Amino acid sequence: MHENLSKARSSATWVAALAGVAAPLAVACGGGNAAPASAPGNAPMAGAMGQPPAPGAYPPGYPAATPPPGYPAAPNGYAAPAPAPTYAQAAPPQPAYGQSAYGPAPAGYPPPAAPAGPAGYPAPAAQPAAPGAPAAAPAGSQGASGPLAPTDPGSLQSILAGLQGALQGTLVAPGAVPSDLTEAGLKVQAARMAPQMQPEGAELKQNLPEGQHAVMMVTLQAGKCYSIVGFSPPGGVKDLDLNLLAPPLYLTLAGQDLTHNNTPTIGGSPSPMCPVLAFPLQYKLDVFARSGSGQVAVQLYSKTKS
Repeated sequence: MHENLSKARSSATWVAALAGVAAPLAVACGGGNAAPASAPGNAPMAGAMGQPPAPGAYPPGYPAATPPPGYPAAPNGYAAPAPAPTYAQAAPPQPAYGQSAYGPAPAGYPPPAAPAGPAGYPAPAAQPAAPGAPAAAPAGSQGASGPLAPTDPGSLQSILAGLQGALQGTLVAPGAVPSDLTEAGLKVQAARMAPQMQPEGAELKQNLPEGQHAVMMVTLQAGKCYSIVGFSPPGGVKDLDLNLLAPPLYLTLAGQDLTHNNTPTIGGSPSPMCPVLAFPLQYKLDVFARSGSGQVAVQLYSKTKS
């Protein structure tokens, strides 16, 4: 019995001694499997193997990107996209008023017209024409379709309405009754307003009641200058109007008498009507007794353009 107990105590002592030796060895070997500490200044890229990088974590040597104002933070540490350029940065520079984006106009072509300025601002100054370009027509010059004499566009609607009931004018040979008071007054008025001109075509001569219109056709062509003279003797029509309507539809005014008396004139001296079209055109002449009634005479006069 005593012998067995001694053997057991001896075995226990030997096991304890072996355990004391093995413990330091296990500690020393197990230290090689521990995770190393992170180096100073380097953010860890991930936790466990296979996990995505933490937000805001960047590899060593890459700066952290700060999102611009108004943009959310980038997920998973990636930089946010750069903002789109503004209109002022993306749009190409625009040419100034009166300048073309394609450079100066070629020789023989007019420069581009300058656009009108914004509301409430004065219009931009006109740019000088390119070398070799034709000079612009002066203000007030007569165009092919423009008026031949001064007009009042505001009166056009009432004229067109009055023409609905107009009479066809009675035409006679110029100076058919030399002793007639109306004929004599017309000649005096023509000598004053159409100097050095001769009667052309027939003469309108008839009695007009107040408010009545009468029409006649007159032909104008290039190479000549014209005046249209009307007259009503005292006691007759007090306010006699003449209105010249342009072809082809006779819906626009080409000339108009703007006086309020019994001696109307269109294209009177010193500003006669001188057409520029090479072919003859027929105009419609409206004779209107605005105030008063009586006999009237109207004649077209012309001369060769000098």
